[in-house]
Amino acid sequence: MTSIERTAYPRFKRLITARELHVFFTPSEEERAWAEEVADSDEHQLALLLALKSYQRMGCFPKAHDVPDQVMEFVRRAAELPEETLPVYASGRTAERHRSWVRERCGMRYDGAAARALAEETMRIEAASKNNPADLINIALEKLVEAGLEIPRYSTLDAMASTVRARVNEEILAGVRERMTEDERVRLLGLVDVVGLDGKTLFNALKHNPGRATWSNFKRLKGHLTWVDGLGESGKWLEGVASGKVADFAGEAEAQDAATLKDYTARRRVALIACLAAKARMRARDDLTTMFCKRMAGKAKKAREELEEIRRQQQEIVERLVSNYRTLLQQVDVGGPAQTARAKAAALTKQALDALEGLDEESSAAEAASKLQGRVSPALLTLAEGLMVQSNGLASLTAAVEGLGGFDAQYAQIERVSAHHGENWEVLLHGHLKADRPVMFDLTDVIELKATSEDSSVLDALAHATAHRALTRDFIPDRDADGRKVDVSFATQNWQKAIRDRRRPGHFVRRHFEAMVFYYLADELRTGDVAVLGSEEYADWSEQLLPWEQVEAKLPEYLAEVGLAEPGEAAAFDGRALVAQLRGRLSAAAAAADGEYPENDELFIDPDSGAPKLKARRAEKPRKSAQALEQAVKERMPERTLLGIVARTAYWIEWWNRFGPASGNDPKLKDPFGRYVITTFVKGTNMTFAEAARHIAGVSGHELSIASRRHVTTAKLNEAIGDVVDRHAQLDLSRAWGNGTTAAADGTHMDTYLDNLLAETSVRYGAVGGIAYHHVSDLYIALFTHFVPCGVWEAVYIIEGLLKNTSEVRPTTIHADTQGHVVTWTPHAPLSRMDGQIRRQTGLLRRWLCGSCSSVARMAGTGSCSSTTRASRSKSSRGSCGSWPLASARRTRSCRTRTTCVTCGASSVNVG
Repeated sequence: MTSIERTAYPRFKRLITARELHVFFTPSEEERAWAEEVADSDEHQLALLLALKSYQRMGCFPKAHDVPDQVMEFVRRAAELPEETLPVYASGRTAERHRSWVRERCGMRYDGAAARALAEETMRIEAASKNNPADLINIALEKLVEAGLEIPRYSTLDAMASTVRARVNEEILAGVRERMTEDERVRLLGLVDVVGLDGKTLFNALKHNPGRATWSNFKRLKGHLTWVDGLGESGKWLEGVASGKVADFAGEAEAQDAATLKDYTARRRVALIACLAAKARMRARDDLTTMFCKRMAGKAKKAREELEEIRRQQQEIVERLVSNYRTLLQQVDVGGPAQTARAKAAALTKQALDALEGLDEESSAAEAASKLQGRVSPALLTLAEGLMVQSNGLASLTAAVEGLGGFDAQYAQIERVSAHHGENWEVLLHGHLKADRPVMFDLTDVIELKATSEDSSVLDALAHATAHRALTRDFIPDRDADGRKVDVSFATQNWQKAIRDRRRPGHFVRRHFEAMVFYYLADELRTGDVAVLGSEEYADWSEQLLPWEQVEAKLPEYLAEVGLAEPGEAAAFDGRALVAQLRGRLSAAAAAADGEYPENDELFIDPDSGAPKLKARRAEKPRKSAQALEQAVKERMPERTLLGIVARTAYWIEWWNRFGPASGNDPKLKDPFGRYVITTFVKGTNMTFAEAARHIAGVSGHELSIASRRHVTTAKLNEAIGDVVDRHAQLDLSRAWGNGTTAAADGTHMDTYLDNLLAETSVRYGAVGGIAYHHVSDLYIALFTHFVPCGVWEAVYIIEGLLKNTSEVRPTTIHADTQGHVVTWTPHAPLSRMDGQIRRQTGLLRRWLCGSCSSVARMAGTGSCSSTTRASRSKSSRGSCGSWPLASARRTRSCRTRTTCVTCGASSVNVG
């Protein structure tokens, strides 16, 4: 059974604010007159008004004992009935007649059979993609309200959801089993058996933690990917199964250990393990790709640091090169060995030429023999001696270079200095990839890469490097096996220079070419230009876009939603219309800013540079009356413990109902409220479960660990936080600070476990960990927290946090520091105006213009981000077409957005 608190089924909550009473339970004058007219007593009048207001608020009739006393008392006072009046019926027929009158007044009809049939059909359809019974009940409720049918009892919907879900799940799992071979089933079932003497099973390997992005973990993770791929073709097993169902089944299996998983039937166990294996394959590819990108980013960082170190050592290197040059000059200077040998060789050569005077090229052999008197002339010996002396002079220069470390060492020093002068860190990168090179090449063998656009030059270059990976020579040809020249136009000028050598035209410098390919491969993976097949985070984003037909059908509604068109407007909307609207709005905003500038005492624009500056505000000293009020509040405020606060909020807000087992059913715990409250307190205070068990009576570390691992997920925790934010926003005191339309975003360093992909060393904070990026509302409460790596550009996570905010507080203005000032939020409507249906069906639509053809571009607000902020490259920025279909785009894993117009092919990069 699923508790009612986990669903949206209408009910009275424990905490009802005064605002809710006035808004939802105040009868109008017309309703009071109607009730007074049809009711024959004060008791019946009060009962009728309670039934009416409850039905208007909830869509069903609550039982009499479920109506809170404060609601009954509020309605009684609003109807001006005597204090002793109670909502009681003289007979059941009267109650039924009242319900009929209320249904008629509200325009609803009671048809139990039709309502049950509609709810069951809705649940059956949605159960193919959703697994949580609460979700099935909520969707059924939405359909019943749309159809104008009265909502059945909760017990009816709960039993129906349980039955439908069990039937659909069994059909799905049976299909998974049927698509597996017998060997694959035996292999998966054997994962929960103990192997070896350590008492461990291979089932835990499916939950593999990749660890930090070290070389050993990188190599180990590649082996793990090979192992999980060897379990079988999970894509064939799960063919036709919704990704949401696969994630739910995998989550259910992952929450168990080998011992508890054996309690399942073999048929269900093998299907759940199959789903977990499929997720493990995707996770291994995600982790391996992320680790590859992190290691490439780290190697590039080390190359830049080496360049900085060279800059610091520049004076020493230059002085050494100058000293070496002085040594060489001394060899060739007057009086030096080279000049002495040259003079002596010239003198000996002159003697030989004098002895042979009179002979030329046309002299006969007889003339030469007569001149030399029939024997070898001493002149020839002198000439040979001169050549020897000249050779010794050149050898002295070579010996001098060898004495300075050799030609290679001199060239290396010159290259280091040249790298400094040219800002050319690229030539230093290959030296940091020696240990990673074999593993990186092996990575390209075990994962399948695909270009997400027509530009596949990086993958072509990778294929060329892979074809010559076994060679050890310094140069490889710049043409592929078919004789076509390898396209390296994606690289910068520095890379173009690094991979070429003037002495070897038609060839690449192998080590620099490989470093360039791996560097740009990591960049393309981060920006989404290259996808990893079988991955989740690095999947082909173009396959996730909606077909144009669906987008075109929703376009008028969306234009009205974002304020670009009036509801029902049939006028054509194209890029020119959008440009005209934006130009008008920007002009109006600029004129308003200019008009307000003279009266703005805090803003100053430098007349020389034109740079705007804000004057720092000075806090005013609190008045004595304010200090006295603060002291009085502190004296009257009762002392609360942190654990008591957690328990009180859990009781009144009921956020603990968000937690539960992966199956979606109610937890089979003796006291789930107490267990969840203590677990939240322990995790929130960063205690270990063993420490908590020593200080809190009645619980053990094992019990708390099970509650944390099997009943609490990040998604459920965010939903619970959303409940707290929503209830806090309803308090009158929270409105003293703001109205919920403004929020601030900033990050705080948090310590994390060292052996995980998120942990990095923060230069700013001087410690290892991650950044907790908070969105804090002007209602004085945190809306959402996103954990990100250290060193990333935080601007991209501003929008990410707003998209993942599950509360009803929707800010329209975000304040950030210098890490967030470059964000461009492209929708032309406040975030709070994007309703849930549009989010579910199309994602958060983000649009901009194609700079080539005035097309409207679209991007769905999904995906994740990585720790780099480098802009994606854009080979083309011009195009020519006149239509305006939506462009294919993606919010990339860096803080840039690549947009490609599907009409003209033009692409661009959008910040944020």
